[in-house]
Amino acid sequence: MGDKTDGEYITVLSFGPLAESLGRTRSISVSGEMICRQIIIELGIEDWLQNGLKVAINGEMADFEATVSPGDELALLPPVSGG
Repeated sequence: MGDKTDGEYITVLSFGPLAESLGRTRSISVSGEMICRQIIIELGIEDWLQNGLKVAINGEMADFEATVSPGDELALLPPVSGG
């Protein structure tokens, strides 16, 4: 995986503290279908898997084993805190 190239890619949207570390929007090249968990691990944010992270694919909530295909949009949604 790497930044957008001439190959197929997915768009990763990050929110909250993840946007600060990964950037708000990132295009990642993929060589076919991947599961969300793989992408999260390759982005180096696997600690979030146990800390309330939720994901959505193309605007629909999904689980970490859901498949992401080239052209899809994966949103990374950390838990919201406030007071």
